[in-house]
Amino acid sequence: MTMQYEQRPLSIDIRLDALSEREWRVCDNRLPESDHLSILGFIELRNGLFEVTTMDDPGQRVIFDSLAAARNAFAPIPRERVHTA
Repeated sequence: MTMQYEQRPLSIDIRLDALSEREWRVCDNRLPESDHLSILGFIELRNGLFEVTTMDDPGQRVIFDSLAAARNAFAPIPRERVHTA
């Protein structure tokens, strides 16, 4: 039986993998690390703000004022945005 994850992950399902001091890969812990679908997007620190790029819409970037708020952008409850580019 194959499990399907059609719902967005909860906050506890989200993992941040540090790629550098200023970049993180956002992953869904419900899927194996070897599954490319586990990658939800990326967060990058730019000019003191955290820029979110999702795999669902890679052309859109959303800006948050904290890493926690950027991480929570991948959870089902929307968080207040600083700016949308």
